[in-house]
Amino acid sequence: MKTFKLLALTVIVLVFGGSSLYSYNRDLEVVRYVSATIKAVGWSSSELETELLKFDHALTALSAHTADKAYVQLRFELLWSRIDTLLQGQENRPLREQPGVMSLLDSFSRQLEDWEDRVYALRADDRAEILALRQELAPFRQQAREINVDSFSGDKVWQQLDIIQDVRLRSSLYLAGLLFSGGLMLWFLVRENRRNRHLAYHDMLTGLPNRMFFYQLIGQALNRARRERQSLAVHMVDLNSFKSINDSLGHEVGDSLLREIAVRLSDTIGTQGQVARLGGDEFVIIQRLEQAEDAGLMAKRLLESLSRDVQLPDGCLSPQACIGTSLYPEHGTTIPELLSHADTAMYYAKHSRKTMVQMFEPGMDERRLRRQKLAVSLQAAIEQDRLALHYQPIFRLNSGAIESVEALLRWHSAEHGVVSPLELIAVAESHGLAHRLNDWVLSQACRQLHSWHQAGFDWLKVNVNISPNIFMDGELAGTVSRVLHQSGLDASSLVLEITEDTSLWDTAGSLDILQELRELGIEIALDDFGTGYSSFSHLRQLPLNKLKIDKSFVADLATDPRAVSLVKTIISLAESLDMTVTAEGIELPEQQAQLQLLGCELGQGYLLARPMPVEDMDLLLQDRLLCSRSA
Repeated sequence: MKTFKLLALTVIVLVFGGSSLYSYNRDLEVVRYVSATIKAVGWSSSELETELLKFDHALTALSAHTADKAYVQLRFELLWSRIDTLLQGQENRPLREQPGVMSLLDSFSRQLEDWEDRVYALRADDRAEILALRQELAPFRQQAREINVDSFSGDKVWQQLDIIQDVRLRSSLYLAGLLFSGGLMLWFLVRENRRNRHLAYHDMLTGLPNRMFFYQLIGQALNRARRERQSLAVHMVDLNSFKSINDSLGHEVGDSLLREIAVRLSDTIGTQGQVARLGGDEFVIIQRLEQAEDAGLMAKRLLESLSRDVQLPDGCLSPQACIGTSLYPEHGTTIPELLSHADTAMYYAKHSRKTMVQMFEPGMDERRLRRQKLAVSLQAAIEQDRLALHYQPIFRLNSGAIESVEALLRWHSAEHGVVSPLELIAVAESHGLAHRLNDWVLSQACRQLHSWHQAGFDWLKVNVNISPNIFMDGELAGTVSRVLHQSGLDASSLVLEITEDTSLWDTAGSLDILQELRELGIEIALDDFGTGYSSFSHLRQLPLNKLKIDKSFVADLATDPRAVSLVKTIISLAESLDMTVTAEGIELPEQQAQLQLLGCELGQGYLLARPMPVEDMDLLLQDRLLCSRSA
């Protein structure tokens, strides 16, 4: 589009310039033609009168014996020749077009034919004949005089002069217009070129240098740092859950947030460096360092600046970001090294629960390489069905009966050994495999539960954990509906577990998603309750069935009275909202006893049963079934 505009302006300049030059040259030709016409008419009429006068003078000189008859005959022939010339030839056409000229020339030409014999017969003593010729010549001489005078004066000449003046004025205006418009077009071209250059090197949304310009800036910064033996820091900044903000609140809110982030980063770095936007929600900062410690301090200042609330028309947002930092020359001497190491540090900050600011460390590359290899292996494991689900029973605390089982993902890789569920899920979410992994877990759990139902355990339910990314993509209800249809499982037997953070991205959006899931007939459990930011009013809005008390509260039940009070409050809250409470992480008999006293209905933990493979779960279910029948 930019190239087209530049080309269009260039074509306009060329066309206008060409047409103006053509008009200017055409007017000059008109001026030259009119001028030449006036000169031609004047010169021809003057020559005609001159020849007439010279012939008349020759006759006078002959009668005065100062010229001979040969001279008279010469002047006669020159006059006749002049008349013939004026009657013919394109160059004399302007004279012939003058009023009265053609009649004069024709009559005079005939008169010369009549005079020929008389002129050649003249003698010096023939005064009467000479006087007669002069008298006959006088009217022609008078007409020639009038024509000659009219060719240099009169209205026609003045009109011609006015035309010349007008054409010259118009030509001057054309030339002035050409110069002005050419200068204006040139100014437009220069301005457009500058604008296009700015757009080519800057981000349109934030006005910051873009990726292309950033590589030039960091190249210049590295060259200067080498010459002056200074240090540099490269800070890679990434916003957490920006996609969720775009999806739930709209792209206008996302754009406003990005513009505000750009302003905050620029204000914070000030004159110490430069900020660029690489794309999406990813920013990078080049910082000139006096000492290496300044990099860590700047990273913290940047994070503090980004963490302040952003005011919006309908409320405010609290941005969360992670920052990875690499140093020149400690962590690299080339642009790819510095960017790669800063990106690696940011990756660790993004997946760390302890800090959102991370300085690069030498061992990080190996750990990140392991993650990349794990991602490749995980994709193959999903495609080849080499993952496994273990199931941990959830018991009714009063009776000891199994109410449901929680499906827990397990992976024993031939290359990497046993991979922890936390690392497995982190790899899946950071490498775009979360949706496929979620589908696999959901499908496997539903098929297995359907198999248990067919074996006689039709009261059993299965709990499946849903990650925040899956929950907020807007496709969860469709995925669940499809899986239930394919597995043949009744929707009432499926319980989806979501975390508090998941449901708090956007209350309105969460409510819609949860409502869609509840309309399918499945149950919703809020997992790890107490560790997030749910408020009582928030819980009241969401269509939940169950609350799962986090194991950190259960662990302190036997030693901390405040934990007892808190768990009691949670149970009372759940009962008031018609929700069932499940206690996680029961490992001691005292904990189970206390929970039963507080009225907690369901529980799970190592004291009751550990997660187990399908075969062991089959045996446990059979044993429980036999025990219940014998009782």
